[in-house]
Amino acid sequence: AWVEMVHRYLATGVGALIVVQLLLVWRRGRELRRQGRRGPGLGWPALTLLWVCLQGAFGALTVTMKLFPAIVTLHLAGGLVLLVLLAVQVVRYGLAEGSLRPVPVSSGLYLFTVVSALLLTAQVLLGGWVSTNYAVLACSSFPQCQGQWWPEMDWAGGFELWRPLGLLASGEQLTFAALTAIHMAHRLAAGGVLLCLGLLSWRLWRVPPLRGHARWLAALLLLQALTGLSNVVLGWPLLAAVAHTGGAAGLALLLTRVLTLSSPRTAYSSSVSLSASRLSA
Repeated sequence: AWVEMVHRYLATGVGALIVVQLLLVWRRGRELRRQGRRGPGLGWPALTLLWVCLQGAFGALTVTMKLFPAIVTLHLAGGLVLLVLLAVQVVRYGLAEGSLRPVPVSSGLYLFTVVSALLLTAQVLLGGWVSTNYAVLACSSFPQCQGQWWPEMDWAGGFELWRPLGLLASGEQLTFAALTAIHMAHRLAAGGVLLCLGLLSWRLWRVPPLRGHARWLAALLLLQALTGLSNVVLGWPLLAAVAHTGGAAGLALLLTRVLTLSSPRTAYSSSVSLSASRLSA
């Protein structure tokens, strides 16, 4: 119970800090407008405050609905969305104050980063579904599962979304084959996401201002692979589980920062300006 109470107190503290942030942004904007300058808008902090209130509502539902898997998964995903909203604001304020500069990138790289972020989002949701259904231990070996490359799986039961914990919507017990399907979906998707983000790391490395981000991306991918394997072969130890969740949050923050810093339009305008200068010379 004490873990739940600490979580509630921390959540309350986060909400209070977001209210303070909203007030500070409003105050800073008013000061800048008095000086005839454009101040930061209230849209992002207001959206963040609205989102944290929604998170609080989902937190209450996880208790009243007795860990209903769909609600718990959305609550976990909502926590990452909150991190993303805060990360966007950090970068935007840095760009506005001049402490950060936009990074020109090709439209192809920007689009690939967007696709990577969408794939990561899907994988995070799958991971949340694994965790909330306690399907981690459905497979205790790697690369095989239950001594087979393709064990018995119940995909329909595993991905029946609106149902109580451990049960089907009909009230029947959730089968082990359904848990296996949940686990294998996350495992198979992980391979594709790992390849995609690994390629993204290589492409980011080719953009000098983003090489630090490329290193972090590669390191986080390695962390995710190691902690994911540890969860399976070591019986879901707490440290590995927490590190795996933290790694997912780190990946979400990193891709958010890359997308917010990147400017495909700047890349285009820079190339046009360079071409024009060469022609004039």
